[in-house]
Amino acid sequence: MTIGKKTARLASGCAAALLMTTVAASAATYLDTVSGGNDPFPDPLFEGQALESPALAKCDEGVDGALSSTCSTWVDGKASGDYASAFTLTYYLVDDEYSFDWTFDPTKVTGANSVLYPAYVAVKQSTFYDIWKLGPGESLGGTIASGLAAISHVSSYDTGAPSTVPLPAAG
Repeated sequence: MTIGKKTARLASGCAAALLMTTVAASAATYLDTVSGGNDPFPDPLFEGQALESPALAKCDEGVDGALSSTCSTWVDGKASGDYASAFTLTYYLVDDEYSFDWTFDPTKVTGANSVLYPAYVAVKQSTFYDIWKLGPGESLGGTIASGLAAISHVSSYDTGAPSTVPLPAAG
């Protein structure tokens, strides 16, 4: 669940963690636009940059004109394991621009030795992707206000290394 004010190119809110633990989240940050991207995933994620970011999953169900829509068609990415069932995404049209709420449930990932967590989101319209970097605490979900009038796909990526939660130091 995400609570927050949505603005173009900036999202703020809170991500609800598993087991009803709430984690404060900072805003997803707009990073870059990649032109000429095509399905199934923008590859490389950043044009001209060597960023190893395995694709986890993609919402293959765009939205254009609907006031609200929930993605029911997911495609698994290039990462080891099946991540397609671990994501949910709901689009919202506000003032002619789309935002979306998304969640990631790591317990629904199958066939992976080590579960990767989303660190980047690529939002596709026409032939370009807007790339967003997730803030601390947003790996389980959040809101992204895309600022776009239509969206054809939303893809999630990891940094290439498993996410870990630091443990408190022993007393």
